[in-house]
Amino acid sequence: MALVEAQQSTDQVYEKISYSMKSILKKHGLTENELKVYHHLIQNGPKHANQIGKDLNIYRTEIYRLLNSLKEKGMVDMIHDKPTKFVGIDYEKAIDVIINSQLDNLNELRLFRSKLVK
Repeated sequence: MALVEAQQSTDQVYEKISYSMKSILKKHGLTENELKVYHHLIQNGPKHANQIGKDLNIYRTEIYRLLNSLKEKGMVDMIHDKPTKFVGIDYEKAIDVIINSQLDNLNELRLFRSKLVK
């Protein structure tokens, strides 16, 4: 009985973290479909693009576009296999990607500001 309660408690904590991550990622530029694909990969591990499309009921061409966008944003890695598999980076790395992106944006603004002052 205690094991079942512990599992339910773990599931609830994971759902809260997952919801918070979705909010953060959406706030920092991920679209609704990108969030669906990323979350699916986090929950289910490496998948082929065709399988992701079937699982999420999204057309194959759209899946490839979404995966490419997520890869460019640093949220998805590729496993070179035949066919290629995709895997979502873990939440900790995702937060690091967002932090580094924001730092790059701030540094660009500082550089621009210093050029304006001159």
